[in-house]
Amino acid sequence: MQRAYASTPEGQIHYYSHGEGAPLLMLHETPRSAWSFAPLMQLMGKKFHCLAPDTLGFGMSDPPSPGMKIEDLARSMIHLMDERGIERAHVLGFHTGNKIAAAMAAGWPDRVIRTVLIGMTHSLVISRKARNAAIMTVVRKHMGVYEESADGSHLLRNWASDFNGVSGVWWNPAIMTSAQITDERLRGQEARAIEMIQCRRSIAQVYSMNFDFDFTATLRRVKAPSLVIECCVPEEAHLGAQGPGMVKLLKRGELLTLKNAGFDATEAFAPEIARASSRHLLQN
Repeated sequence: MQRAYASTPEGQIHYYSHGEGAPLLMLHETPRSAWSFAPLMQLMGKKFHCLAPDTLGFGMSDPPSPGMKIEDLARSMIHLMDERGIERAHVLGFHTGNKIAAAMAAGWPDRVIRTVLIGMTHSLVISRKARNAAIMTVVRKHMGVYEESADGSHLLRNWASDFNGVSGVWWNPAIMTSAQITDERLRGQEARAIEMIQCRRSIAQVYSMNFDFDFTATLRRVKAPSLVIECCVPEEAHLGAQGPGMVKLLKRGELLTLKNAGFDATEAFAPEIARASSRHLLQN
């Protein structure tokens, strides 16, 4: 995979590119980076020219400006396409990435060919109020902002909170107590910890963009043929299946459900996602 930067009005965007074929923009979840798409890019690069950017505020891209919205992140991706000389592209997005992908397809329909919208059930809840409540149960640990104090102690509290988040990734009991520990798995955790450090100042801002985004209204405006991939885990069974409702909002939608696919779906289920996405994107 190759790495490069694109200069856009919203800031410099770092991205990975791999493969040949029709352009495929791959938009990651929060709080990860484009590196989470590495396994998927290796598979889909056989048929597509994959571009995986670090969203503003993540990885090695510039931070987002104050007051930015999901629509502004979508615009930054259109500007990335402009900088690369790409007129039209397929767009695949996971969690926050599916919101940006939908905003691109709704706001710039002539630039988006087809979309793949991937998310765990909490990310796909149709009702905005219910979706925000479901997302908050997952991201509350990232939203703590302490009241400002003259002595700067609020900064120390935020620093300590972020340390807990990073250390939880660095020392993952599921890995450290496994029967066999490999260097590959440790390198994966190291990369995850680095991602958390890189985005620590932007996580709350981007999740706030998610809460303010009208996903339902946006989906109704999407004309591009779209594949919804709902990633289901037992812990979210109480939310009920949300994929069918999403498909009804889309003018041309289809659904795939992946069982036991969680936050690492684009890595752990890369072959399944690659097969379904390729089949959808290669249709005439």
